[in-house]
Amino acid sequence: MINRLNPRERAIVIGGAIVLLLLFVWFVLLSPYFKTLTKLDRKIAAQERNLVVVEKMRDQILQLRQQLATAGQRKQGERPLFSQVESLTEQTGVREQLLSMRPQPATVQGEFRQQLVEIRLEKISLAQMVKLLHAVEYRSGGVQVKSLRAKPRFEDRSLLDVNMVLMSLEKP
Repeated sequence: MINRLNPRERAIVIGGAIVLLLLFVWFVLLSPYFKTLTKLDRKIAAQERNLVVVEKMRDQILQLRQQLATAGQRKQGERPLFSQVESLTEQTGVREQLLSMRPQPATVQGEFRQQLVEIRLEKISLAQMVKLLHAVEYRSGGVQVKSLRAKPRFEDRSLLDVNMVLMSLEKP
């Protein structure tokens, strides 16, 4: 059938067939291949970023485990949490505002025992609360604030009523 066409028509038909073949190869084979490659490159880059994040987290976990081990060794000779909290209130000058101090039952979490003490303070200034929180964080040796609720007093908005739960972890 192609032999019956004149040379110009034959060139047009062969050129059209080559164009169709090239379009078929591009849209069916090459374009999906390149799209898949770019998608995989993006996934590789995302996974490399995730790997960096996981490595940072691993380093933080190792550092925290080391800190926990040293804190556990330090805590062997220390006083109970109740007396630590009592001395912190005296050191920071909020002993007069201390309304109550109640130890909570100790709980075991994994290989550590968690001690809790709930304290209530009345008519405390913001500066005194910050001073107490700073002392808990930096001078107490392993005592942390588990929860804190502060509300302003009705008669004097510059003073606060504070409920705070302090926590300490130790190896049993």
